[in-house]
Amino acid sequence: MRRFSALGLAFFLLAVGGSCADGGGGSIPFTMSLSPEFIQGALPGQPTGVLVTIENETATDDPVTITATATGAMVTVEPAEIALGEVAEVWLTVDSGTTDGTELDLVVTGIRDDYTVSLTRSFTAYAWEDDRGEYAGTLFDLFRSWLEANRPELGISGDPVFTGSFVAPGLLVVSHYLYLSDDWEIGLAWHVMIPPDDWAEIYLRPRGEAAPTLAFRLSSQAAAVDSQAPGEISEVPAPVEVTR
Repeated sequence: MRRFSALGLAFFLLAVGGSCADGGGGSIPFTMSLSPEFIQGALPGQPTGVLVTIENETATDDPVTITATATGAMVTVEPAEIALGEVAEVWLTVDSGTTDGTELDLVVTGIRDDYTVSLTRSFTAYAWEDDRGEYAGTLFDLFRSWLEANRPELGISGDPVFTGSFVAPGLLVVSHYLYLSDDWEIGLAWHVMIPPDDWAEIYLRPRGEAAPTLAFRLSSQAAAVDSQAPGEISEVPAPVEVTR
C-alpha cells in the first residue's frame, strides 16, 4: 500500500511539474488573421496593406511580434507587437518604376518565442497615374462636412489632417480611395455610373479596431457635386472588412 501511494504521489508531482513548466516557459500556439481577404492591386507610391489580429489557443497576455516583407515594396508594421484584442497595421508602398502587371507577395509573420505563423497576400502592381485623387477629395469633403454637422461626436471636423491614397485599382466599376488620420481610417467608394445609380459610400474604422464600425451612403454624386452640398446621406450597415 505504501509503495502504491508513493508511486501515485510521484506521478502527481510529475504532472504538476510538467504543467508548470509548459505554462511558464513553453510557447503558447496562436492563429493569425489578415484583413481584407484580398489586396485588389496597388499603385507605386500609393500605400495599401492589411490588418493583423491574433487568437490564442490558451489564455495569455504574452504578445506576438509581427513582421512583414514584400520584394519590390517598402513595408511598415505598426505596432510591432500585438496581444489578443489588438490590431497591427501593415502598410506597403510599391517601388516607383515597377512594371505594370507585376505580381508581388506580401508575407506577414507572427512570432512568439519559438512558435511562428506566416501568411501571404498576393497582389498585382499597376503602373498607373492617380487620376482619381481630385474627384475623391471632392466627395470626401462632402461626407466630412455632413459628418461634422450631423455626427459631431465622431470628431471628424475640419481639424484632423487626413492623407489619401488610391487603393484597390483592380476594382473598376467601383473606385476606392483611402483616407487616414491619427484616429480614423475612412474608406471612400463611388459607383462609376450615371444617375440614379451614382451612389457613393464611406466606412469608418477607428485605428484600434479590426473592422469598420460605421458606414454612410450618398444617394447621388452628381446632385451633391453640382450643388456643393452633401445632399441625401444616410447610415448603412458597415462592411465586415476594410478595402485595400
